[in-house]
Amino acid sequence: MLPALLACSFAGSFSQSMMNVALPEVARRFDVTLSVANWLIVGYMVVAATSIMLSAFLLGRLGLRRVFFVGVGALAIGSGAALLSPDFPTLFGSRLIQAIGTGLFFPMVTSAIMTNSPRRTLGTRLALNSGVIAIGLAVSPTVSGLALTYFGWSALFIVPLALALALLVVGAFLIRDGASPGHASADVLSVILGLTGLSALMFGLGEITHDVLPSVVALAGGAVLLALFAWRQFSASEPLLNLHPLAHPRFAAGIVLVMVGMLTSYSMSILLPLYYEGALGRTAFVSGLLLLGPVLVNAVFTFFGGRLYDKFGAWPLIPAGLVLVLIGQTGAFFSAQGFAAALVVLCSAAVYAGVGFVVAPSKTTALGQLPSNLYPHGASINSTAVQIASALGSSLFVGVLSADVLRDTVAGAAKAQAYASGFAHTLAIAIGIAAAGLVLAFFYARAMRRREARSR
Repeated sequence: MLPALLACSFAGSFSQSMMNVALPEVARRFDVTLSVANWLIVGYMVVAATSIMLSAFLLGRLGLRRVFFVGVGALAIGSGAALLSPDFPTLFGSRLIQAIGTGLFFPMVTSAIMTNSPRRTLGTRLALNSGVIAIGLAVSPTVSGLALTYFGWSALFIVPLALALALLVVGAFLIRDGASPGHASADVLSVILGLTGLSALMFGLGEITHDVLPSVVALAGGAVLLALFAWRQFSASEPLLNLHPLAHPRFAAGIVLVMVGMLTSYSMSILLPLYYEGALGRTAFVSGLLLLGPVLVNAVFTFFGGRLYDKFGAWPLIPAGLVLVLIGQTGAFFSAQGFAAALVVLCSAAVYAGVGFVVAPSKTTALGQLPSNLYPHGASINSTAVQIASALGSSLFVGVLSADVLRDTVAGAAKAQAYASGFAHTLAIAIGIAAAGLVLAFFYARAMRRREARSR
């Protein structure tokens, strides 16, 4: 069963990042702004986060085998519909259906591995799953860029469709249930509050530089809806997402650092192709190739980060990772408007390397602060936070870059210069976020070191 489950993780991560190199082409083809085209990514993240929150209910109610077919079926239907999409609304709806698969795959695979693995192989199998996800995120922009450049935008969806169809056949023979499905229930009001709250928040962030008043209203409405969602989770007898682990300050701080790392990583995965294609005039395929190396650097540093964490703990690993992020972001900021492609690639590799020292160690440290009975809920919060942070970064930074490009080109600037200036502007904002994360990481990691010293 393990190979089929790992293939689900690969399909989910591939589908999640496949549009990162396609935004300029989608915006041109359907005559929409970059920030509107970016909803193919942001909307995907919001639906994936909601599906992650629903996964525990679905696994308890339907069992592993049925959830597998729901996820694979959603990926197949969404990919097939996207392949034939005649307009942007249809393409957007198809991406939302695809996202259901990704949102179910990640917790489904983790749950199945933890349930069916002997203790001596559990860590290895979980690490293998993380590696497969990283490979999917790394190769997706390159494969998608190749399809987009030489076969057209609709060819992007052939790979996830083929993966889904293959999984439907293989899964019929290999995927089986463990425990019998039960009678779990889902809080429909929580689903509505979470989905609408996140959507409003992302819309407000993405359009804040285009149209201030509606964006502020959306941000305020989203904040109220998410506050009601949180209140509902603490008061419901069977919450959709158990938020009680957030009452542990050290866990909450660790999750914030995970979000800073993921916001940095995923926003760079979207902004770099926009810079390569818009400012440097590279094709989507070349943009994917330029992104491949730094993303693989992230996978390598994530592995070494885990080894260093086992040896030294959170201090000084997490702060050092954010220092590396800041060095890379600052170097890219000064290199961008000089159109120094090689320097931007090297600096982005430094950013991804730093993220490798931040995300996994922060997650491990955060989960280690919880009592064992809250561990599954803490893992669910972490998975949801990863999707939300990725969507936040994408909404904010692409919205800012899109507004800058529109303003500068209307003012008479060349397209390349407008993209370079917008990219530098987004990096300035990212530097501020990473700097705030470094302050938190410094005090957090030192507190963890003192606590470990006292426990010896």
